[in-house]
Amino acid sequence: MVNFTIKNMSDLLYDRLSKIKDFNDKETETTLNNPTTTSIFPRRLIHTPLEYIEKTKQAIPLRKRFQVTIEHWASKQRELMEMSNNTDLELQKLNFVKTTPSPILYDDITKKYRLSNTYEVKYNAIFNTFEFIR
Repeated sequence: MVNFTIKNMSDLLYDRLSKIKDFNDKETETTLNNPTTTSIFPRRLIHTPLEYIEKTKQAIPLRKRFQVTIEHWASKQRELMEMSNNTDLELQKLNFVKTTPSPILYDDITKKYRLSNTYEVKYNAIFNTFEFIR
């Protein structure tokens, strides 16, 4: 049985999403930090995953549910849509489902557009697998 932690989830997401090539066959900047005016764009921002223990046996977590919000930042709205779609496709390989899409917002400080999506997945500690949420 594997104890899969928030840090493990964050590392997994960073490893998978930082390899996505959105434009011109170049990997898009992926980070865990909020962007500033000097940040590289386009970029993906992975927020700290939330962890919910769903099932235990003698205080040992057997099943967890993870929820994570991923923001996409870019100069054009169309770029955000492509980035979001590529994130969806990559996370679907791990059985994540998008639960809460949001509208595209403009940030006056960075002068960029932002699109946030929230994803969820269940983790089974006995089989060390991600289960699709039904």
